[in-house]
Amino acid sequence: MQQFITDGQILKEIEMELFSMLQKTYGAMLQQVLERLDEELANQRDKKRYYLKDKRTVRIQTLFGEVEVRRNYYLDREKGVYTCLLDPFLGFDGAKGVSPLLEETAIELAVTGPSYRQAAEALEKMVGYAVMSHETIRQLVLQATVDRHRPMEMERQVLFVEADGLYVKRQRSRRRGKEEKILAVHQGWKANV
Repeated sequence: MQQFITDGQILKEIEMELFSMLQKTYGAMLQQVLERLDEELANQRDKKRYYLKDKRTVRIQTLFGEVEVRRNYYLDREKGVYTCLLDPFLGFDGAKGVSPLLEETAIELAVTGPSYRQAAEALEKMVGYAVMSHETIRQLVLQATVDRHRPMEMERQVLFVEADGLYVKRQRSRRRGKEEKILAVHQGWKANV
């Protein structure tokens, strides 16, 4: 606390430093929780089916930053494959290295924002370092499935589809410009009375 008083920091710097401390604390807590869960799964496993091979470290990108988790690695004697019991228990693919919440946040930023690049920049500002590239976010969006679909409420019998193009000049490019496609779908207009 003394450093905040003597250094004359502004509120933004204090807030950023506290947020960074919270990220580290929550990251360490998440690591402990996941490792304890893995220990519980190890104690409750079918020892005839799952042979403990060794412990492997996985790095997971989360909203708290990068978290390293040492988890047990087993040989499934029934199926003849190697597995980690923690992954299916959590509904998570450890090989991806990205937490489901971070993945969902990246997809949401990409879909609601103007571009994948800006989604990557927003994530970087949120987490404090470059978490994933815009191309990684693009791949996540392409692989994503739609969980819920909002039905469109039809007020009228007619649906209007308007399409147009706008020629936009490019700076510092060999090509002089490009036509950007614009599409609007609506049910009509309301009269201003």
